[in-house]
Amino acid sequence: MKEIKAYVRRSKMDEVVHGLKAIGIKAMSIISVEGIGALVDPDEKELSLNYITEFSSVYKLELVCREDDTDLILDTLKKLAHTGLKGDGVILVSNVERAIKIRTSEEGEFTLDSPYKSTDTDGD
Repeated sequence: MKEIKAYVRRSKMDEVVHGLKAIGIKAMSIISVEGIGALVDPDEKELSLNYITEFSSVYKLELVCREDDTDLILDTLKKLAHTGLKGDGVILVSNVERAIKIRTSEEGEFTLDSPYKSTDTDGD
């Protein structure tokens, strides 16, 4: 299994979420974050008095998928989050060792939605 984290412009997130849903991804987390550093969008930067630096408000999208689904998801993210401008964001992919349903303690890939396979969709 893979965990995908993508830092995406706020203006592109709606399109990204609809695109992921269109390929069958149903479960993801979206978190509002502030990006500091080289990836700051020069057109959307603000000054933070807390950090005395410039930052961009972006969304962090997180999801876990089957390894077979990774390339389709990455292609979708790259296509829909792209503007060609500095600050488009970054995608990170990591290995996931285990997935466990809290309610039942069941483990395995069956806990994940997939664009390719019918899975348990009981809302866990």
